[in-house]
Amino acid sequence: MIYRYAFIAFIGTISLIFISAGLSSETTQLTKYTPGPTFSGGPGTGGLGDRTGSPVSSATCAACHSGGGFNVSVSLDVFDPVAGIPVTSYVPGTTYQVTYAVTGNASAYGFQGGVLTSTNAAGGSFSLTLSPNTQLVTIAGRPYLEHANGPSATGVFQALWTAPNAGSGNVTFYGIGLGVNQNGGTSGDNISTPFSQTLTESVPTTVNYPGNPYCGNESDPTPTSTGQSGGTYTSAAGLVINSSTGVVDVSMSTPGDYVVTYTYSTGSTTANISVLSTASSSFNATICDNETLNFGSLVLDGSDAGFHVQTFQAANSCDSIVTLTLFVTPTYTESQTATICSGDTYDFNGQILTEANAGLNTAVLQSSNGCDSTVNLTLSVEVIDNTVFASGAVLTANQVMAAYQWVNCDNGNAPISGATNATFTPTATGNYAVEVTVNGCTEMSACTLVDFSSIEELNLSPGAVFPNPVTDFFEIKNKASFGDIQLITLVDARGKVVLNIPVDETSTNIGHLEAGIYFLTLVNEKGESVISVVKK
Repeated sequence: MIYRYAFIAFIGTISLIFISAGLSSETTQLTKYTPGPTFSGGPGTGGLGDRTGSPVSSATCAACHSGGGFNVSVSLDVFDPVAGIPVTSYVPGTTYQVTYAVTGNASAYGFQGGVLTSTNAAGGSFSLTLSPNTQLVTIAGRPYLEHANGPSATGVFQALWTAPNAGSGNVTFYGIGLGVNQNGGTSGDNISTPFSQTLTESVPTTVNYPGNPYCGNESDPTPTSTGQSGGTYTSAAGLVINSSTGVVDVSMSTPGDYVVTYTYSTGSTTANISVLSTASSSFNATICDNETLNFGSLVLDGSDAGFHVQTFQAANSCDSIVTLTLFVTPTYTESQTATICSGDTYDFNGQILTEANAGLNTAVLQSSNGCDSTVNLTLSVEVIDNTVFASGAVLTANQVMAAYQWVNCDNGNAPISGATNATFTPTATGNYAVEVTVNGCTEMSACTLVDFSSIEELNLSPGAVFPNPVTDFFEIKNKASFGDIQLITLVDARGKVVLNIPVDETSTNIGHLEAGIYFLTLVNEKGESVISVVKK
């Protein structure tokens, strides 16, 4: 019979499976072997957790190792490193030297040990390993020691241990030892019985006043104490103290340094306490109603007249209570307006203003009460439109609501008698301008040439537009008599075309236009003619 064998290895376990097969197979045999894992760095490092047999252990090292007979056992010494003697109780927060010894007749030893409180919390902390092949491990927030880098030839595992805080109660050291035959596996090894040893918390009798020294206006302090209770508190005269509770009435005590003696059944202890004085003061201050005053954490302004209290720190670090009476003096504000012509200046409390300063200008003076007197001046500049619109022989000043005087530029700007309207029609070729006066300010326009030799007007009388002035609709009378009219426009006083009128239209609506003077221009093959239209 011919047999073939298949070997299958699984991670974490080793399974040997033998399958018989052949040309004439009659039997199948299956064999499986599952040894435990090897953790040369200790079970905590290998992820197995607490294996000491403590209340938080899920198992001991016996779950993997067995078969040996090395008579392994574990012992523990906790030494006071200062006195150099073993201890059976601990002082909270004190550091001790811990030595676990794993003994037996094995050639090498493994180990894991930890320390827990009665509630299975971390019982202090390990630090600074003092022996080879020893490492610190934290498992679920609890401190442990265990072998490292393979088993230890000496079986000694040492480290420093710092006791937990006061009030933690008794702590228990747990440990388990392992004697190994170093065959590379877990067979033939020997596990010790789980070990435990308890240290009681040693609480000395002490009295302390947290937060000392105390200011005279603070809450009455109560001492904290450890150890024996039921004693009495005494001190020198000047310190008002409750003999049974030790509470000090600082407001009734005389400032000074005191020694408090706490006497209990088997002895006494002392504590220092100091009572410091507080201070108080008051003062007045005056500000203008547009000013602020910083007073401690407060920023006071004109609305805060009256009493204010702030607490500062005196030289002895106690409170210094300061009362401020704030007085507020009013300020004054005056508003003015002024108008200047373009190019003029204005004297404003010593400031020479020009048209560039148009708008709000402010001068701050000091009144008789020492506070600000503010003058706000709104400066306006009379702006005059000195442009002229020319249409044919008709000149029109673009500025409305003004006084007008047309002049002859060719005659030294001599005023033209009777030419005082916004519109002027010269009777001869020449250069003409207009003086425009608004609110006492006068500006002259540029000279405009009117050349009658280049103007050929239609025979359009003022009556050709009806009605004139007009509110909304007007008509051009007898338009057909003016020949072949090619274009009709309505232009505003600034020369802008506001309406193109169809040449065949006889009635035109300008009700949507603003009131003012407009110019109706008709153009034919001979030239153009312009007549003013007044929109009401």
